[in-house]
Amino acid sequence: MPSSIHRPLSTAASAVVLPFRQFAPPRPLFGHLAAALAFLLGVSAPAQAVHLDVEIWGDGDSMAAGFCRTPGAVGCDLAQLVAGLNLPPNTLPIEGATGKMVFLSDFRDFSGGPNKTPNPGFQAVQNMLNPGELVRYRATGKLRYWGSTAGAWADAPGNVRIKLAGGIDPATVITDYNQCGGQLFCFAPGSSGQESFTFFNGSGIGGKAEMIVDAANSQGSLHTHLNFFLESAVGVAGGPVGAYLLELKVLSNQRSLASDPLYVLFNAGLSATDYSAALLDLVDTLPPPPPPPPQQPPVANAGADRLVRLNSSVTLDGNASRDPQPGPNPLGYAWQQTQGPTVTLVGAATATPRFLPLQTGNYTFKLTVNDGANPGYDEVTFSVPVLGDVDLDGDIDRIDIALILAAASNAPHAAANDVRDLDGNNLINAQDAKLAQARCTLRLCYPSRR
Repeated sequence: MPSSIHRPLSTAASAVVLPFRQFAPPRPLFGHLAAALAFLLGVSAPAQAVHLDVEIWGDGDSMAAGFCRTPGAVGCDLAQLVAGLNLPPNTLPIEGATGKMVFLSDFRDFSGGPNKTPNPGFQAVQNMLNPGELVRYRATGKLRYWGSTAGAWADAPGNVRIKLAGGIDPATVITDYNQCGGQLFCFAPGSSGQESFTFFNGSGIGGKAEMIVDAANSQGSLHTHLNFFLESAVGVAGGPVGAYLLELKVLSNQRSLASDPLYVLFNAGLSATDYSAALLDLVDTLPPPPPPPPQQPPVANAGADRLVRLNSSVTLDGNASRDPQPGPNPLGYAWQQTQGPTVTLVGAATATPRFLPLQTGNYTFKLTVNDGANPGYDEVTFSVPVLGDVDLDGDIDRIDIALILAAASNAPHAAANDVRDLDGNNLINAQDAKLAQARCTLRLCYPSRR
């Protein structure tokens, strides 16, 4: 087995956060709330005054993260902090547009100087994780910036970033119990002493986007603080005064799904009033309104193409048109002839205009329906054959006569414009057959002719 350096993760995490635990031991809830209020009201307060730890727990196959639900726990002073930040009644620090929780921190709350903080921490109370469960974070999104001059959120300037340190690069870790001599994990040969960072900036994530935070103890609990640094793009401490917002998720080696993303909001030198304004700008941000439903124009229906009789009054019919998204006006109709011998349309602005075809040919009409917002279009064509050409083969012969006589026997009552009703009396009878015979264009109408 290759040689390796053994180090329990909890020991590594403790080494990272020892200064914080040394200078800020857990204290009663009242003292922590008082310190938070003192900071928000501009009263001199000790370090570690304002922050909300991220509570984490396992939820089936998913990790979950939220505001602390543990009364009296350090870093869980949510109620008093909400009041001090002037949030609307019954409102938590949750972004209005996305519903993501906003965890609060301040770069001035740590003895390391005005550009460093170990807050927020990550904590899970007993039995909220499995013993030995490895928790890690994944950085997402872009670093956002709020300045008191602009008074609005935007991508952070290119010359500033937030560095997150203290996590352990998963690539350097071996988690095979047998290879690690019974330890929770060990480091691969040559990896000891290597430090990795995550960088949040206005264009995205740099460095290692995913790092191990800590491991749950034998009771399934965890409380760890990493370190956040405000610095320039080349690592010089400091940055513009303002509020900074970064995004991350929480994951586990024992669950396949990450938590919902959450925000961390840092105060970098703003007054309590301006910091509250930056937070309220997030909380008051309403979700974008749903897009309007797609416009559904009226559906024009000019009817089916038809065969009609020469010299008969033909009625167009657009009554099957409809408006699936009515308004703002009732459906209006407009007909226009686009093909065929010119005719006069009587009632062209109604659903049922009419015309009189005095010549053979094809007559095409375009129907436009409009509800005052959108139009719809359709076309219909009426074919007008030579009078007596029932089979539409271009001539009049005994086949046409036979079709007329067959109709006279079976259905003598003719519909309007029926080409078999040559005299237009709404009956199909022998008289129509005689008229067709008189108009015969082929000798087949007269078998005796040679």
